[in-house]
Amino acid sequence: MTKEQLTSDQKRMLLLISKFTKPAKKRDEEETWIKKIPLHALVHRGIQLKIFKTYDFAPQLVEYMGSVRYASISKEGEDDVADLREMGFVERLKLATSHHVYVSAYRTTPEGMQAAANLEKTHQKAVEKLIQCTNCAGDTVIESREDAPYLVCKKCQTQEKIPFFDIQEVSYASKPIFSSIWLPLDSSDVNQ
Repeated sequence: MTKEQLTSDQKRMLLLISKFTKPAKKRDEEETWIKKIPLHALVHRGIQLKIFKTYDFAPQLVEYMGSVRYASISKEGEDDVADLREMGFVERLKLATSHHVYVSAYRTTPEGMQAAANLEKTHQKAVEKLIQCTNCAGDTVIESREDAPYLVCKKCQTQEKIPFFDIQEVSYASKPIFSSIWLPLDSSDVNQ
């Protein structure tokens, strides 16, 4: 799959990761990665803002800051990150903490940065809407705090909590569907 074959949501995912990461160009240069949970939180926010058109989310247990909690995770988002990794646009780093907890982080590759820079303006504007400050439209950073991830404006210091751990109750109705082999025989069927 090439850059031209990426879906709209994959392009936006690549742009989102590229906004928070940077590969090193030289050996002594610093590089930045985005951890998996903050990325999931941004995807959750993107779904709520209708930036990601084909994604949805469901509760899943995750480890966050030493405790296990339910979070709103997008399986479609996870799948698109895996596809971007297969294409060579994104890399994953997996680390173990001193308490033997595994943490994943993602970063765009130089090829991914080049592909992201050349994507259509509509996708770039959508991702900017997702990550810009709601107060002054300035650049933001994502911070992991005890209660949740926050978007913090670099310019005006506005802080926005991402309600990633606030699980929504969704009403639904169900009814059992039994095929004919599971239904009891009618009394007329017994005599035949």
